[in-house]
Amino acid sequence: MTNNKQDYWQEDIHVNRVQYAYLMLQAKNKYAIMSRGTGKSFIVGAEVDENVRIMPRGITTIAQATIGQALTKTLPSTFKMLETLGYKPYDYDTHTGDYVVCKRPPDSFIRPYEHLMQFDHVISFSNGHCLYILTQEGNSRGPNADFNVTDEALTINKEKFDQEVAPTNRGNECIFGKRAEHPIVKHHGNAFLSSMPYTAQQKWLLAPAEYYEKERGIPLFQKWNRMVSVQMQLIEAYIAHDRQLFRDLWNEAVRMRHELTPFVSKDSTLFLLGSVFDNIENLGMSYIVNQYRVMDKLSFMVEILNFVLDKVDHCYYKLDDRHLYYNATNDSYLRDFAENHGYNWQDLAKANDSRADLDCDPTQPLEISTDWGSAASFLSVGQERMYDFASKLLVQAPVDCVINEFFVRRDDETDTEVNALADKFITYYEHHACKRLTFYRDRYGDARRANAKKSYNELFIERLQRFGWTVEQRVHPGMEPPQHEKFLLWTYILSETDPRFPHVRFNATRCRYTLISMQNTRVIEDSQGRFAKDKSSERKQTILPEEATHFGDCVDKRIWTKYYTRLQGLNTSFVDARV
Repeated sequence: MTNNKQDYWQEDIHVNRVQYAYLMLQAKNKYAIMSRGTGKSFIVGAEVDENVRIMPRGITTIAQATIGQALTKTLPSTFKMLETLGYKPYDYDTHTGDYVVCKRPPDSFIRPYEHLMQFDHVISFSNGHCLYILTQEGNSRGPNADFNVTDEALTINKEKFDQEVAPTNRGNECIFGKRAEHPIVKHHGNAFLSSMPYTAQQKWLLAPAEYYEKERGIPLFQKWNRMVSVQMQLIEAYIAHDRQLFRDLWNEAVRMRHELTPFVSKDSTLFLLGSVFDNIENLGMSYIVNQYRVMDKLSFMVEILNFVLDKVDHCYYKLDDRHLYYNATNDSYLRDFAENHGYNWQDLAKANDSRADLDCDPTQPLEISTDWGSAASFLSVGQERMYDFASKLLVQAPVDCVINEFFVRRDDETDTEVNALADKFITYYEHHACKRLTFYRDRYGDARRANAKKSYNELFIERLQRFGWTVEQRVHPGMEPPQHEKFLLWTYILSETDPRFPHVRFNATRCRYTLISMQNTRVIEDSQGRFAKDKSSERKQTILPEEATHFGDCVDKRIWTKYYTRLQGLNTSFVDARV
C-alpha cells in the first residue's frame, strides 16, 4: 500500500555565489569576510539551522563582544532567516512553536546532553539543541559545546576568545565527533563572520587566508584589490553610459573573480571574501550605483566592495590599540529593552540610538565638529569622561572620547545635505537628556554659497536649535589648523608621555570610518622640512585607499581648537625621541 501523504514541506531559497560556496564547501573552520549586501545574516541563520538539524541535543555557542550586540545585531537577522525556514517562537498558550529565548524551556522540549542550570543566555530548540550566548563583557565561559559561531568577529578580543571561549568547544565527542559512528566534519569547529577588519588588532581574521598562496600560489588580497579597482571603474562607466567600456570591464572583473574560486585548505579551513557583486542578481546594479552615490569613496570600497585595508606607512596619526575600545554597549539597557519587548526580533533590530551607548553620558553636553567637503559632509561626536574605556579604569583627568560619526553625500549646492546630516545627529540623540552641545565650526562652512542666503554652518546650527539643542560655538584660529603644529599636537597626545596633553580614546565600533580615515592618512614633509598631511587623494579621481582624510580632518578641528594652546612653551622644532 502506497502512502501518498507528504511528511515534509519544501521551500525555495535562492543563494548567491558566496553563500553557495560557504554552504557547499565542508570545513571544520570557516572564515567569511563579507561586505554589506552579501548575505552574512543568511549564512549565520543557515549555520544555526544546520546545527539544530544534525546535532540534536547539542550546543552551539554564539560568541559576541556583548549581550547587547548579540540581541540587536546578530540574533534578529539570524532568526529572520530561520523564520523563513518555518521556525516559530514557542507560544505558551497554544503549546506550539520551536524555540524559546532566554528562559527555561517548557517540559515538552527535549533537554541537551550538557546539563544546563541557568537559561538567561540560552535559546532552546524543541529537539534539545541550544544556542548559548557567550559575551566578553559578561558570561565568557559557557558549557561544553559542539560548535561556535561568531558574527562581526572583528569586535571581539581574539586573545580573550582563545582563553575563554575556545576551551568550551569540546563536548559530545562520542556522539558527534571523531569517535562517533557517523562523525560530523564541522564538530568542534568555528564559523567567524565579519565585515572587513580595519585595525591591526583585527588582522587575525585575515591570517587564515595564507593557505591560498601556500597551497595554490594565489596572492588572494592583492588580486582581490585589483578586482575591486576594476569594479570601481565599471561603476563609473555605467554611470557615464559607456556601454562598450562597461562590457569590457565587466568581463575582466568576471575573469578576475574566477581566478579567486574558494577552496578548502588541507587542514580543513575555508576562507571566503565576498562583495556586493557576488549578490548582484538579487540586488541589481541600481543598488550598487545608489550606494556609490550616497557614500564617500573609501566607505564604499570597504563597506560595499570589501576592499582589503592595511595601515599605510608613515602614518600622520600614531594610533595603536590602547586608543581604541570596542565594547561600549549599554548591555543593561538593551537587556531590559529585549525583555520589555518580549524578545521581538524586529523591535530589537531597531534599538539603535544613544541609549545603547555606554560611553555616552546623557546628563552631560556633547561636542561635535563638521567637515563640509565638496563631495560629502562629515560629523564627529565627542564627550569628555572621567573613565578610560580602553583600560576600564577611573581616571583623575578627563579622557577625550570620540564616540560617534555621521556622514552624507552632497550631490549639489543646496542645503538638503546640511539638514540630512543634522537630522542624523538629532534622531540618534533624541533621548539625550542634556540638549546642550559645543559646535567646533568648520571655517569653510562659514562661506556663503552662490545659490544660498545662509552658510552651511548657519543652516546647520538653526536646524539643531529648531529641535531644542542649545549650541555653543567655538572656532579655531585661521582657516585650517596648521599641518605641522597639528601633527606635533597629535604626536604628543597619542604618545601619552606628557601629562600636559589629554588622553584620547576612539569608539572603534561607532567610529569605524574615522579610524579608517586616520590610519590611511600619510604624513609628508613640505619643501621647508615641515610635517604635513598628504591630502592629494582628495583631488584625485583614481580609486585609492588613502581617500580617507575627511573624517580625520573632522576630528582634527575639535582636538586642535581645544588643545592647541598646550603646545605653547614647548620646543616644537623637533619631536622627542620618546614620542
